[in-house]
Amino acid sequence: MLRFLVALVGASQVCCVRLRASSALPPRTSTIFLNAALSSTPATITELLQLSTKLLQLQASPVGIAELTDAIGDSQQEGGQDHTALSATADFLKRQRRSQLLVDLLKSDRAAYVETVSFLPIPRHELPNRQDVPLRACDIDARRPDASSAPLVDGLDADGLVPDCALEPQPMGENVAEGVLLEVTRDIYAAETGVPRAAEKGIRGLLDEMRRFMLSPQGADPAAQQEVLIKTLRVLMTPALPPFYRVFMGGIVPKFDPADDRVGADPRWLADAVQWARSKLPVGKELLEPGRQLGPWFYAPTLTAVVAPFAFGFLVGPSRLNLRADGEWGGLVVDKCKFLQESNCKGMCLNSCKQPAQQLFEELGLPLRVSPNFETQECQWSFGEVAPHPAEDPTWPKGCVVGCTSREAMRDLSGGTVSGRACE
Repeated sequence: MLRFLVALVGASQVCCVRLRASSALPPRTSTIFLNAALSSTPATITELLQLSTKLLQLQASPVGIAELTDAIGDSQQEGGQDHTALSATADFLKRQRRSQLLVDLLKSDRAAYVETVSFLPIPRHELPNRQDVPLRACDIDARRPDASSAPLVDGLDADGLVPDCALEPQPMGENVAEGVLLEVTRDIYAAETGVPRAAEKGIRGLLDEMRRFMLSPQGADPAAQQEVLIKTLRVLMTPALPPFYRVFMGGIVPKFDPADDRVGADPRWLADAVQWARSKLPVGKELLEPGRQLGPWFYAPTLTAVVAPFAFGFLVGPSRLNLRADGEWGGLVVDKCKFLQESNCKGMCLNSCKQPAQQLFEELGLPLRVSPNFETQECQWSFGEVAPHPAEDPTWPKGCVVGCTSREAMRDLSGGTVSGRACE
């Protein structure tokens, strides 16, 4: 027992000495040691484990993320062409830790997140969310030689217009399946609007038909453009899918309404089946009141984001999963929107894509916010996030696009009195 007490006292004295020594180091010295450890390339397993410990000490703050980003850059310069397994593992750990810190910062302080990633040289595809992130000098996408560099006020140039996309156009072809889906979509759209089919194939033919409807007396009202797109999307979904989605994603109890003639309305047999099951319940019958929404279910945003690229990719182009603006799952970013690139019209984007998609998913029981970036033509789809009205959305630009393909036609149609927002 005596030996145990002596050993315990000795150990405590050693700990006190170490604590005094560490506290004697100024904070700046500690930071230098941390930066040096992060920037160095581990040569042994022990050093790799030490690096892992240092990474866990970093905080989800702009300073911590900046330090780690500098360390990743320094490690790449130091490593050169010598890519060992340890150096590759160290780089992987640093990038994973940075990704985690970015997510944590996005959840806790979105404004600080946007400001931080707007000036740090983090690859764009590594950002957990790109919404409201401007095009940066470190972004490798090819710029258009005629891209405007004039100063902007509230996102508008001196003429009150939104600058054209600063990036070079991307080839936007369709595979066989996408081509078939586009042909079906165009047939449905032509039947809904009465606009004759254009000779051009693919997405450009569809956009030409949408533009002609927008410029017609029947389509001059934005509400008419939105309604005809919603009807087209309902037909594309077939009568079977909307009721299924409302139940298993939106959490809406089926309700039969004989006056509801929409494609995909709840059929009588489904509503009757649910009410029969309700009648057999000993308790909780009030939960299955027709039309009551119990959801959306927790998995709905994420699962919808996973499936959406296969359902709507033929209209918008390639996309990838990411996080919503609040840092939660359910996000999807279109790398370069095919619809927006080929139309270059903010009004068509609003009334023939953004608003109809948001309204359709609201019907299905799951909020959706579509946020296009006109500088890059990226588009963020956030399932489970409520979309503000465009007039109340500070991220939605108020002017027309400089190279809008519809503005001159709208001006001619109205006798030269069209304002900058005519095609909205």
